[in-house]
Amino acid sequence: MTKGFFITGTDTEIGKTFVTAGLAAVLRNKGYDVGLFKPLMSGERRESKTSDAYLLKWMSQVDDALEEINPFQFDEPLAPALAQERAGTDYRLDDVMDAWDHLSAKHKSMLVEGAGGITVPYGPHFNVVDVAKRIQLPLLIVARPNLGTVNHILLTIHYAKANGLQVAGIIFNGLKKVGLAEQTNPGLLKQMTDVPLLGSIPWTDRKCDRAHVISLFHEHLNIDALIPYL
Repeated sequence: MTKGFFITGTDTEIGKTFVTAGLAAVLRNKGYDVGLFKPLMSGERRESKTSDAYLLKWMSQVDDALEEINPFQFDEPLAPALAQERAGTDYRLDDVMDAWDHLSAKHKSMLVEGAGGITVPYGPHFNVVDVAKRIQLPLLIVARPNLGTVNHILLTIHYAKANGLQVAGIIFNGLKKVGLAEQTNPGLLKQMTDVPLLGSIPWTDRKCDRAHVISLFHEHLNIDALIPYL
């Protein structure tokens, strides 16, 4: 059985790809055989050096092709269900699982990145949570650290658990300033959920050096808490 994590977020543009890519870089640098899978991506060609798929491949330094990391890609920056409707395609859950079975067989552990939040529709017949339920990896939730995030995090945790999914941890991403909300949110989360906060990553340009990202993640995340899942 493949080990690893399914990375979801409390919103779009929350930094899931940066966190996924950074975790892959850290874990592969420590010698773990970790693959990357982002099944559906919209808004940019996977071959572009600024695309999510390209960042995942570059940061992880896997040998897998971009088409394996991201098998289904759409040009328009829309939720995948709308993007594939407008593109005239009809990819379904079984199509995603076929791509997953092929790639996951090549690695001992996988990091899977969903699109947007956990309820985002991938197509007319399935959404992110359906893929997570089939893959059955514990979730990591990426969230913004500022005011309002606690509500979004708790809703995501509740929905995930209601669908039978394990939530392994929360990662704050994009910390720009430490105000009162940023200081108190970790304590409030500890009171309201048993899901651990694994750390808070400062805002960083995703174009930054790979070695810098590895150092940043070691400094600001509890990497040791992830190892038992691998």
